[in-house]
Amino acid sequence: MDKEILISGIILVVFVVIVIIPLLSGSKKDQWVSTEDFQKEKVKLRPHCSDEEFLAFMRFLYSYQGGYIRRRSGQIVHQDYLGKEKGDLKGIFFNIVIPNPNLSSSRKEEYRRFLLDIGVTGVDKRPSYETRDSKLKNHKVDQEEFQRKEVGNQGERTVRDELEKLNPSQYAVINGPVIKCGDVAKEYDHLVIGRSGIFSIETKAFGMSYGRPSKASLFIDEGDKWIIRKNGNNRDLTSPTEQVLAEQKHLQSIISYPMPVHPILVLSNTELFIKNNIKLPYDIIRVDKLKEYIENYKDNLTDMDKMLILQEIDASRIN
Repeated sequence: MDKEILISGIILVVFVVIVIIPLLSGSKKDQWVSTEDFQKEKVKLRPHCSDEEFLAFMRFLYSYQGGYIRRRSGQIVHQDYLGKEKGDLKGIFFNIVIPNPNLSSSRKEEYRRFLLDIGVTGVDKRPSYETRDSKLKNHKVDQEEFQRKEVGNQGERTVRDELEKLNPSQYAVINGPVIKCGDVAKEYDHLVIGRSGIFSIETKAFGMSYGRPSKASLFIDEGDKWIIRKNGNNRDLTSPTEQVLAEQKHLQSIISYPMPVHPILVLSNTELFIKNNIKLPYDIIRVDKLKEYIENYKDNLTDMDKMLILQEIDASRIN
C-alpha cells in the first residue's frame, strides 16, 4: 500500500510540474525572451535591402517587443527595448532606411514612427524622403558620391559589429555620438571607454565595393600622401590625419580625468593591404584586429574611472 501511495504521489508531482505550473505561469514565450534573436535579425539587413526583406524585419520587431523585461510571479509585466537595441535601430534608420531606394516613403515613415513609439530619441523630425529620392532619380546628386557614402555607412556598421564582441561589463561602446565642447560640436564614429583605455575611433571604408570587402592596396607615403590601388588603378585619397587628431583633441578637452584619449583609424575593408611608409601620431588598425588591439592596451582604468569619464561624455552629448 505504501508503495502505491508513493507512486501516486510521484505521478501527482510530475503532473503539477508539467501541466499545472505552465498553465498558471503563462506560455513559453511569456517566460523567455532571447536577445540573440534581435542580433540575428539585425545582421540580415543590408544596404538596398528589398521591401519584402525590410517588411519581414518589421514584423519581427512588432513580435519581439524588446529584450528588457520585468516579471511578477514568473509572468512578464513590462517589456521594452534595451538602450543598445534602440541605438542599433536608430542606426538602421539613418544608414539603411533613409537612403534605401527600394523602400517607399510611407514604409520609411512607418519605421520612424515605430522608433518614436518605443522611445528612440533623435528621430523626431520627418526627413524629406521624397526630395532625396527625386534628386537621385533625376541625377541632381552625384551618384558616385552617394554610393561612396553608402559604402562608408556599411563600413561603420562593420566596425559596430566588431565592437559588440567586447565584454560589455568591461567596455562601454558609444556609436555615432555628437559631442559639444564650447561652440564646437563633432560627430564621432565610435567611442570606447573600458579597462584598457579611452579610444576615439574614425572609420574609413577604403577599397570596399558595394559595402563588401574587396582586394585593394593602401599606400601612405612621405608628406602624408594617401593612395589607394585597386584593379590596377591608383587614386589619391584625402588624408584623414587632420580629422582623426581634431577628434582626439576635442574629446580630450571635455575629459578632466588624467587619462589620454587614444585616436585610432579603423579600416573596415578586411581585404585591404596596408603599406605605411611614415610614422603617424595615431594607429591604423584593420577591423578584424580591432578587438585584440583594444583589449591589449594597458591604461588600466578602474570601474570608477570608467563611470566618471562616461558621465563627462554624457554631459557634453547633444544626441
